[in-house]
Amino acid sequence: MFRAIKLGVAIVLTACTGTAPLPGGSAVDAPAGSSSDAPGGGNPDAPAGTLDGGSLTVTWMHGSANCGANTDPEIQVHAYNSTVHIIRQNKCRTFEAPFIYVIQGQTKALVIDTGGTNTVTLRDQVRTLVGAKHVIAAHSHAHGDHVAGDSRFAGQPNTTLVGTTRAAIQAQFGITTWPTTTGSIDLGGRILDVLAIPGHEPTHLAFYDRKTGLLFTGDSLYPGLLFINDWATYRTSISRLAQFVAAHPVSHVPGAHIEMTSTPKQVYPYGTTYQPAEHVLQLSAAHVTQLNAALTQLGATPPGNPVLYDDFVIDPQ
Repeated sequence: MFRAIKLGVAIVLTACTGTAPLPGGSAVDAPAGSSSDAPGGGNPDAPAGTLDGGSLTVTWMHGSANCGANTDPEIQVHAYNSTVHIIRQNKCRTFEAPFIYVIQGQTKALVIDTGGTNTVTLRDQVRTLVGAKHVIAAHSHAHGDHVAGDSRFAGQPNTTLVGTTRAAIQAQFGITTWPTTTGSIDLGGRILDVLAIPGHEPTHLAFYDRKTGLLFTGDSLYPGLLFINDWATYRTSISRLAQFVAAHPVSHVPGAHIEMTSTPKQVYPYGTTYQPAEHVLQLSAAHVTQLNAALTQLGATPPGNPVLYDDFVIDPQ
């Protein structure tokens, strides 16, 4: 409730509207329900032909005004391509409706987050997607809507559940100096870089897939409410993420939720179970740059109220 009250204040105060532009002032979002992919599966953020493409042309299930009448499945699965799958959970099962990512290499598959429910549905779907490959279930961070399914992965055959402590994360991904050393994971012919970006949560990670250029940013950046629990640390993390993005080809930046509407600077009320006109899931490398510029502009002291931008809301807690 406190978050929703703060947000309501931000919506009515024009002084709380951010002004940091996207680089070049370009618009990167496609209309709601469509994809911002370039024609032919191209990648507007990376040199042509350097990355494996995929499709984000999908209409996500988005809850119901009356959840008692909701007929959506527990999860929705979308194939970005043959080796990357995006899974969304039903908003009437968990209003957070988190997105879970499954990335396959030749011998292993990485699952980013175990979701906001603890049924066997997600685990069984993952196994159906990846077959006999070794599953590594990791997390963008340790908040409940990203780890609720952990118990269903724990102790399963051919499965590693990565712990949520900093020590467990560093050991799994080879992050020798927290949070400045970039770690990695090799799935067999496919390497993902793993960046520690604390601030939203102390052990938050971003994952960069070198094969597709997808940068998975969890709750640190997505079209919605960017709750920031450690302002100074978050600013440093996003600065480091922006430096990484400047040096790597990025196709899309998919986060863990959608909370913005398809209208710029408009966000759904926190906790809603019905979002019929959502923003698209994917942000871009330009949004990382924009967020970094906005945090620099706001300064070392966090603002007293949330600050709205076209595609996200900076919301210090």
